[in-house]
This record gives sequence, structure tokens and C-alpha cells, in this order.
Amino acid sequence: MAAGAYSVATRWQDLDGLGHDNHAAVFTYLEEGRDAFLREHGIGREEYVVGRCAVEFRGEIEPGHEAVTVECGVLELGNKSVRTVERILAPGGETVVEAEFGIVLWDPEARGTRAITDAERASLSGSEVG
Repeated sequence: MAAGAYSVATRWQDLDGLGHDNHAAVFTYLEEGRDAFLREHGIGREEYVVGRCAVEFRGEIEPGHEAVTVECGVLELGNKSVRTVERILAPGGETVVEAEFGIVLWDPEARGTRAITDAERASLSGSEVG
């Protein structure tokens, strides 16, 4: 899949009582990867909001690793929204989390949604995955 792949640091405080990364930490890892992915396409963190997410946990992120890899790609481009697929890979390369996010472009000054610009659309189109 890897339209974009990003190394995201894990943190010891992310471990739960079972000794693996807590489910809430997974959302932070996905967010950090998504932020890096969108930044490469000219969309800053303050320029989008999450409207939908669906996450499937396929395995555990075991303790003792300094980082995981987050892959991001575009499934669908709308007029104001982008549907992404995002995966977290454990250090061995296996997919431990797969997620879909629906993000909506945001105008922070107007405090409302905005259309995807032609430049953003052209850039994101190159990251579409099947």
C-alpha cells in the first residue's frame, strides 16, 4: 500500500497493564503519520478535522520497540473531504492496525469547511491506493 510511510516514536507511557501499546496510543500514532502525510501535500494540521474513523486491531504492538511505521494513502477524494487508509506496521513489518479516516478540509479563520484546492487535489491524486 505505502503511498507514504512514516516512522512514529513509541513512548513507554503508552503501555497498558498487559504490557502492550494501549488502544488510545494507536490513535496518536495514526494522527502523527496522517499529519506528516498531509503536510507533504500542503495541508497543515489546523486545516482538517476528522469526521469519521474506523479502526481494526489485528495484533499487538509489543513493548521494547522505539518506533512503528505508519502508512497512509488516499482511498477517495471528495469536494471537501478525503478518505484515507492508514496502517500501523510493527517493527517486523506485519500490519497490526488498519484504519480508515474521513477527514474534512477546514478553514480555521472562517471556522468552517472548505473545498480542496486544485493544487491539493493534484498532489493527493498521486497518493491514491486501491
